[in-house]
Amino acid sequence: MPPARAVSAVPGVFFLMIRSLLDLFGASERRPQRRYGLMVMILSIGLMSVAVAPLSAQLGLGGKGSAPDTSVPTAVSLASPRVSLENFLRLAEAGNWAEAADYLVVPSAEQARAAVLARRLKVVLDQRLDLKLADLSPLAVGDTTDGDRQGDVIGAISVGARDVSVRLVRATSGTPHWQFAASTVEHVDVWFNALGAPFLRDRLPETMMREGPLDVFYWQWLAIAVLLPLIIVFSWVLGAILRRVTGYLARSTVTEWDDLLLENLRGPFRLWAGAILSLSSLAFLELNPRVDGFLTALVRGLALLALFWALLRVIGLVQRRLVQSALASGQGAQARTLVPLLSNILRVTVAVIALLVALSQFGYPVTTLLAGLGIGGIAVALAAQKTVEHLFGSVSLAADRVFRVGDWVRVGTLEGEVERIGLRSTSIRTIERTVVRVPNGRLADDRIETFGERDRMVFRTDIDLTYDTTPEQFVAIRGAIESALRAHPAIWPDRVRVYLTGFGESAIRLNVTCWFQTTDVNDFVQYRHDMMLTFMRIVKENGSSFAFPSRTVYHVGANGQPLPPMVD
Repeated sequence: MPPARAVSAVPGVFFLMIRSLLDLFGASERRPQRRYGLMVMILSIGLMSVAVAPLSAQLGLGGKGSAPDTSVPTAVSLASPRVSLENFLRLAEAGNWAEAADYLVVPSAEQARAAVLARRLKVVLDQRLDLKLADLSPLAVGDTTDGDRQGDVIGAISVGARDVSVRLVRATSGTPHWQFAASTVEHVDVWFNALGAPFLRDRLPETMMREGPLDVFYWQWLAIAVLLPLIIVFSWVLGAILRRVTGYLARSTVTEWDDLLLENLRGPFRLWAGAILSLSSLAFLELNPRVDGFLTALVRGLALLALFWALLRVIGLVQRRLVQSALASGQGAQARTLVPLLSNILRVTVAVIALLVALSQFGYPVTTLLAGLGIGGIAVALAAQKTVEHLFGSVSLAADRVFRVGDWVRVGTLEGEVERIGLRSTSIRTIERTVVRVPNGRLADDRIETFGERDRMVFRTDIDLTYDTTPEQFVAIRGAIESALRAHPAIWPDRVRVYLTGFGESAIRLNVTCWFQTTDVNDFVQYRHDMMLTFMRIVKENGSSFAFPSRTVYHVGANGQPLPPMVD
């Protein structure tokens, strides 16, 4: 991928990772969406590896150690140190040691061993130097900026307490090219004999001392295969021992926090212990710089993963404890709303930081990533507009305490019980038992009617009496209904209204309005049921009856005398 495209792709990929984190941590009870978030996270990391720079290319693991790129740019001189080193490595990879020896300044006394010295030098370069051909001069005259016009230093290898330079010089005969200097060649045997744990050289078969895949000796591969399960077992044993000791100390305290903390940090501690043991093992193996750098970054990444894993566990523990404390103090509804929301925000923040730290450990340019976010800021703003809107909407809902989990709400034509308030959406279960998920950005701007905020519930009804009811009967019925309402133990006595409100086509209307001091719907329904039955008894006891829609038609005969009325 071209660099310009890579930088422009960074913001979109980073947004995709943030979106997957919101799905992963914002929908704890919806496992299909958690799986979706995890899949998108894995895909995003893969895209990031394409957008930035492949890790294998950064660490030189794409092939045989320091294998060169055989394509030579036209701007590079064929007589340059870069091309000479490429040719030496190419011949060495092909096993053509006789021709590879032409790139060494071999003393006359060692001419018979020139091929052996070339082979040993190749092994030394693989094991002790992380060569990057792009860093070598592409000019025929070499790098003249260091003041050394006769040669170029491509690295240094330790011999005892001092470093010896690996130096290239211009050949004095034949086709113009560069060779390894005599001062470098004379140290090849010393460097080679110090490779791969010399105390094993006389105790292991010669095959085990040869280079295998990724320029790693076969005995080192065998040691990795043996040490890996031992590290896993030892980390489990160390975790069990430490847990037993700290568990004994935790049980002697009066709080439960330490016991729960030990239980939740068991997995992260094992991972951390395994990473620390692996670092010690890498120092013992003395792997070549490329593989050692990769494995060291991997192990450090695992140690950091254990740290962030522990932070996520602590956040979950604190969340559960806060909810339990709130339930004990009678504020469980509010805690079930705010605590998970804040916990999810913390989890996403920790996950993003962990992701950036992990990328930096593996050599990815995090500063370039963040700069890419600025370069592609317009695209990110357009792509993340709705997500950011919903995120701020959730913060607004939590800050204003518009509703809580368990509240019955009405949003537009939607009515139901709030089941979950996430980072991006709120789940409302309707009376048909379906779940509707409304984006928080829409909720923050919409009209929300919250039934959970009621301090009492209104009871309002109309009683239609027939026109046969006399004024005396009407006054008696009204007084009896008002007295029955005021006698109810759950009535709010400040406002009990029982008044005649109008004369309809077929009834005299008596309006009843009052409030019951309850917020429980089940209690309210029972109170209303009892009062309705009481109203029926009062109307019947006072000699009246309920009206129903009717119409009386008066007819006049031919003689002008009225005929008996007809009731419709």
